[in-house]
Amino acid sequence: MLSHARLAGLAGAAYSAAPDVTVAIDARACFTDAGGEFVVACPGTHPHQIADWLRDLDWRPAEFAIGACHHGFAAGGRDLWGAIRAKLPSGKRIVYTGHSLGGAMAQCLAAFHALAGLPPCRVVTFGAPRVAFVSNFRFGRLVRSALEAVEYQRAGDPVPHVPTWPLFWRATRGVAIGNALADPIANHSISLYAANLAALGR
Repeated sequence: MLSHARLAGLAGAAYSAAPDVTVAIDARACFTDAGGEFVVACPGTHPHQIADWLRDLDWRPAEFAIGACHHGFAAGGRDLWGAIRAKLPSGKRIVYTGHSLGGAMAQCLAAFHALAGLPPCRVVTFGAPRVAFVSNFRFGRLVRSALEAVEYQRAGDPVPHVPTWPLFWRATRGVAIGNALADPIANHSISLYAANLAALGR
């Protein structure tokens, strides 16, 4: 089973790697075959990619098969799921991971995975924003039905706290790590998530 630090590394690498799947211009995923596990890693917002920022800001709740969610995140996850579903290998445990926007879409992928009745996956995210609208209890149940569902939140990282609670909810309670730096942007860095997890031996 791949460590959480290794998954953070793959989530970070997805920013610069050539994606294996791209849909709707900006929803991307990179694949890594790691023996018994097959990792689907989604990058977060690219600073110069306007489509990413528009997706982040498209927070209006909308109904999906996984319940009422932030429209931008769930639409990206739905579109990615349609593209990757047939590419998932049988006989391997599927792991969804991602940072920031990519973490939100990784959770959506895990929810669609569970909804499809596939063998339990793992989903481990880093600095992901909230996805489910307040009335949506289905999303959390689907994500938590995974073999492992973990949302890491670095101290001082503002992104896990948007969109605003109580209108939007997390799928899990979240796991706090790290010490806050003065710069909130630095606190959101995927490299710091990976370093903190490596130091913790996770």
